[in-house]
Amino acid sequence: MSFIDRSYPDIVRDVLTNLTQGVTREIHRVDYDADARPLVVPDITLERRPVRRASFVQGLVEPADPADAPVPYVFTANDYDLVGDEPGSTDLHSIRFRPFGRKPAPGTDVAVNYYPRTTDAVPVNDLNVGSVVRTVLEAVSREMALLYTQINAVYDSAFLETATGESLDRVVALLGYRRFRAGRPAGSVIFRRRPGSSGSITIPAGTPITDAADTIRYETVETRTMLAGESVAEVRVRGAAESTPPIEAGQLSVIQRAIAGLDTVTNERPTSRVNEEETDEELRARARDALLAANKGTLESIRFGLLQLPEVKDVSLDEFPNGVPGELRVNVVLADGNGGGSTLPPEVLERIEELRPAGIRIVSGAADSIDLTAHVALTLAGASLPPAEIEEIREGVRRVLIEQVGAKSVGERIRNRPLTSALLADSRIVDAAVGLGKLGETPGAAGADFQPDAGKAMLLARENISFDAEAFAESAAAGAQAIPVDVNASFGVSLVGGTTLDQARDAIKARLEVYLASLAAASVVSAEAILQTVRNDAQYAIDPLRLMVTLTSADQFVQIAQGGPAFTVKPNQTFNLADDVQVTL
Repeated sequence: MSFIDRSYPDIVRDVLTNLTQGVTREIHRVDYDADARPLVVPDITLERRPVRRASFVQGLVEPADPADAPVPYVFTANDYDLVGDEPGSTDLHSIRFRPFGRKPAPGTDVAVNYYPRTTDAVPVNDLNVGSVVRTVLEAVSREMALLYTQINAVYDSAFLETATGESLDRVVALLGYRRFRAGRPAGSVIFRRRPGSSGSITIPAGTPITDAADTIRYETVETRTMLAGESVAEVRVRGAAESTPPIEAGQLSVIQRAIAGLDTVTNERPTSRVNEEETDEELRARARDALLAANKGTLESIRFGLLQLPEVKDVSLDEFPNGVPGELRVNVVLADGNGGGSTLPPEVLERIEELRPAGIRIVSGAADSIDLTAHVALTLAGASLPPAEIEEIREGVRRVLIEQVGAKSVGERIRNRPLTSALLADSRIVDAAVGLGKLGETPGAAGADFQPDAGKAMLLARENISFDAEAFAESAAAGAQAIPVDVNASFGVSLVGGTTLDQARDAIKARLEVYLASLAAASVVSAEAILQTVRNDAQYAIDPLRLMVTLTSADQFVQIAQGGPAFTVKPNQTFNLADDVQVTL
């Protein structure tokens, strides 16, 4: 009995056809040119001819979408004729498909049930529903259908894509996998596309995601494709080990496997322990990559097999490294960042030996690393920013550059345009020029790509990133005259602790001077902003109703008070705070 799925109606039909001296499931292959015009489908000549009638014709027809597989179809009398050698002949022997009926797909099989014209006498003369013979045959057919179902279930249980439950557990056990049990923490992470990247990005199941220190590790439990035009993808994750703890939002931030096109990852919500076991589909997704590795002897199996190790971050393969057939160079980037030809861990060496093809010599080692230096020139929005905010922007630039370089594969070119686009994601940066080079050498020209040597991993440390003095998009034009704005201020305070009135006045004046010096064009000076600026709960408390700040220029006069109007800064304005800031109890 073949491993096919035969339903109860199919079995009953064939059993009744055999009982009445018919021919069941005679198979014929149909081959023809589907692009020819006019379309000619060859006749199907039946074996036991002449034929009295055809009772059942089944095959496969073209799907609506050419990318799909052919679909099953039962042909009717509107689709075919039973014909002989001459029109009107009674010696019928072939099935001819009509020009305007449905036709079998080329290269597929057609099954035909039919009755020859010359057969022995049939002893059974009552096959109606409810008759003794029909009832007995239907009972037998039901048992056969059940047997088909059981055999197909056993057959399907041997394959990753169709096995379920305990059968799937046994299949993945051959690969060393086990189903995640209830109690392991789970959640989701958000992957973001690298600015400037295009096309689809596939995030495989089992991709490791860690915190910055690589002390907490989670893995994706499904394969997700970020389509072209999509900038984010939310993917479910689960703790990589039974001991993995639940975490708060924002702790996962590192993709521990280089995936081209991805920029950042984070968990926007906390993870929590789940009461459900891993589903069959999640377990299949994790095991698919292991199957690639289990198919030993191929480049993909070596690469995927090594990437499954927690010690490995990236792998590059180089065939014929010395021009000698039979050699393969395997460069491994370790997750702990060690490089420079350091010895590979025993676990990695064992996996390489396990996966290598017979007769192939593996030249392996930790990928040498190149320490990079980066020089950055930024153009910022506005006319000026306080030093603290400029340092905040620089720190963000350092973080982006380190992440972008760390995401590159061994020997992969660092393209400058995507790097610059990633920096421009900060709305405060209107332009950026980045020069990259090897540490100890002068960085390359701003805007130039950096191509490392083959088999080299790249490292960029925070201290190796330098900056030019920031330029501003709205800096005063050369020769433009500054517009002075006189500022007079009055505050009512309540002193705290041993603070004197003079100490409170000096503190308020110093804070106000720093605030005024940081104002750029289009900034808004309001009572709330001033109160927040001069606030110092350790020395004094300010009465909002007694606040009065007057700003006067050639064409502006604004008195800022609680509930009053605000002052909008114009280009080239500079602020002069009067010495006699009034502070009263």
